[in-house]
Amino acid sequence: MEYDRYCDLTMRGGTTSGVVYPLAVAALARHYEFKQIGGASAGAIAAGFTAAAERGRASGGFEKLAGLIDWFTSGSGAERWRMAQLFQPAEKTRALYRIVIASMQKRETTGRSAISCLFFALLGAVGLRAKSVLALMALLWLGGPVLFSAWLAPSAYPGWITALVVVLALACLVMVLWPLRASLPWPAWVFAAVPLVLGLAFSRHYATAAIVLLVWLVLSLAAVSALIVTYGYAMQRFLKDNARSIHFGLVPGTGDFRPSWLDRLAGVPKSTNVPPLADWIADRLDDIAGTSEALTFGDLGDINLVLMTTDLSEGRPYRLPFKDEWQYCDECLGYVLPSRVVEQLNGRETTSKCPLHKYMPLRELPSRDQLPVVLAVRMSLSFPGLIAAVPLCRDGRVHWFSDGGITSNFPIHFFDALLPRWPTFGLTIQPYPNGDKTDVWLPEQDASASGTPYSSIGTVPRFLVSILDTFLDWRDTMQSALPGYRGRIAHVRQSDDEGGSNLFMPPATIKRLALRGQQAGDMLRERFEQQRNTDRYRWIRLRMALREYQELGTQAADRDALYEELLERFEIPAELHDWFRTPPADGDPFRDGIEVALDHVGRLKDDGPFDGVPPVDPDLRLTPPE
Repeated sequence: MEYDRYCDLTMRGGTTSGVVYPLAVAALARHYEFKQIGGASAGAIAAGFTAAAERGRASGGFEKLAGLIDWFTSGSGAERWRMAQLFQPAEKTRALYRIVIASMQKRETTGRSAISCLFFALLGAVGLRAKSVLALMALLWLGGPVLFSAWLAPSAYPGWITALVVVLALACLVMVLWPLRASLPWPAWVFAAVPLVLGLAFSRHYATAAIVLLVWLVLSLAAVSALIVTYGYAMQRFLKDNARSIHFGLVPGTGDFRPSWLDRLAGVPKSTNVPPLADWIADRLDDIAGTSEALTFGDLGDINLVLMTTDLSEGRPYRLPFKDEWQYCDECLGYVLPSRVVEQLNGRETTSKCPLHKYMPLRELPSRDQLPVVLAVRMSLSFPGLIAAVPLCRDGRVHWFSDGGITSNFPIHFFDALLPRWPTFGLTIQPYPNGDKTDVWLPEQDASASGTPYSSIGTVPRFLVSILDTFLDWRDTMQSALPGYRGRIAHVRQSDDEGGSNLFMPPATIKRLALRGQQAGDMLRERFEQQRNTDRYRWIRLRMALREYQELGTQAADRDALYEELLERFEIPAELHDWFRTPPADGDPFRDGIEVALDHVGRLKDDGPFDGVPPVDPDLRLTPPE
């Protein structure tokens, strides 16, 4: 059957975890033609690349897509960090970006210490006055214990003072320092202990040594407090003055960033001419699809690419490309997209001005066929705080579009129908469950056990992360566990140092993740290229649909009289007349047909073929369009 060679595909967001998708997609493409493709966040990048590869299938599109993994893993020296080099800050956000990058350093991967990199990053993040205050605090912290023990400490103490300070010192050792012993790496403890050791070296009485310990603790607390207050105030001032101009993110996606010597000291990798993220995505889309200009939705022909974004101004998701009319500002989009893409938009100029740039006119956003795919991808992957949001305008107001994963990080509901013709495959990412070392999990096509993933919670950070994951993903998780869904979703497992926000993954780690993705694609293809498994999928969906028909029949039978009485007496208000091609004059003009339809549907309550329905009862309800 022709339908057996078609499939749809949706992919989950996950920042750098997106490296699992190219080989997975290439594995599926060996048997299937992709008809509809969707994703959110990093999954939107993969979805765009998949649509481009399908468009360029005859010219090696899927080979080019798979080749992206070779590009990420083939470099040496600074080229090993091509992934991290894609994330390039604006000039205004350079100082904050250094701090983020410094915190990601690990000796076992980058060969750099996070502590030393953070020192240089923090040093360059504040002005001269703040540096002077911090320098004075540092001198006091370093010299305070020595100053007391060498010059200020008395030669003898009353007995009660000696007893008091010794007890306090011992209490601090037990109640403060011992619980904190594992909170810092040993090099940090060595550095922090330097003033204490110097102070103890000049102590001539054990009471003096106890006081030196207390002084060191107080000054350490004061130094940490000074750091927090200084950098917190600097951050607050920066965000107050610049948050909107940097589009609420450190990485715009385009620009001409080159690391300075201070950036390099803070852990920013040396430039190897890797373009900024949005430029790279635009170039790869065009290369994979084989287009000379920025790939548009119209270039995709019958391939239906749908991406998820989140309108923070309205507090709702949107599917891209839009069905509504929007406006844009050249300068606003020029901050987040390559200039050649903004020029290609060439929307009709309107009489309205941009609310963010009063001197710039607003232009009409092109319709679907002329809309560049990279714009939709960029609107879906605006990871909050890290990647700048994308502003568009409507009715004279700015709407800020951020990451699609905020509202649906795994939009498996895309393309779904009550009676599907072919499967919508899903590729998702999850941590390894405790004790389970299986790299890829493909659930069975039944309802014999729960299809929801399980993750144990043993620490406070894991607890907080689980709250956020549940807050964002609970609907996608429950949908993915239903019979008829679960058996077509491959779960790729990753450890804590893989994917996610790990920008500095070594090439070997990227390759390992990519091969797990290939395994996931192979497992899905091998399951569904067998006719009996595709038939099994369609049969399960048929029986799930029949269960919903039964529920609909039950409601129609039980409420038939209520709605017949409604149709007899209800006069349609003028405000609803535009629902009809011909405005109704006397009640609902189709009430006789509606009563017949309700009667026929109501007969399904008792007469339908409902034996054999699955032991899961999903809800059939109206949901608003995205």
